[in-house]
Amino acid sequence: MLLPQLSALGWFHTLGSLPAVPLALYLLIRHGRIPPDKPLGKAFLIFMFIGSVSGVLVIKDAPGVAISILSLGSLVVGSTVGSIPPLANHRWWIETVALSTAVFTLFLPSVTETLTRLPAGDPIAASPAAPLVVAFQLSLVVVLIVGVTLQLLFLRRPVRATVPA
Repeated sequence: MLLPQLSALGWFHTLGSLPAVPLALYLLIRHGRIPPDKPLGKAFLIFMFIGSVSGVLVIKDAPGVAISILSLGSLVVGSTVGSIPPLANHRWWIETVALSTAVFTLFLPSVTETLTRLPAGDPIAASPAAPLVVAFQLSLVVVLIVGVTLQLLFLRRPVRATVPA
């Protein structure tokens, strides 16, 4: 058997969030961040929302549920911060950190599940605590910290065009 055994909800969760992976990679490469106001950024938010909500329902361990909740929180903050007047001036920075954290919450369980479930019947790692899995997880934490730091240092805040009065 090539595919792991999943429930119907597990397949919905997997297939519903899977498009977020290439969208995240493309948007990060193309824009250096996830722009929630662009059509592909909105698509990323939708697929991440599907994955996060279904993740809370399908995941059975506390760390996995916590990651899904962190993902939902990051999505809510990243997509609504511009509508909160006291925070609107800092929208770009907060969006960038929140949505980069959402990408992290996408890749962390994706890598863990891939290493511990595939190939079916003889997975690469025996458990989430296996040294290879832990090394990948720690690498993702480093990528998040370095990536967000670089985003905040090198990406410029969008300048709004002004119309002369």
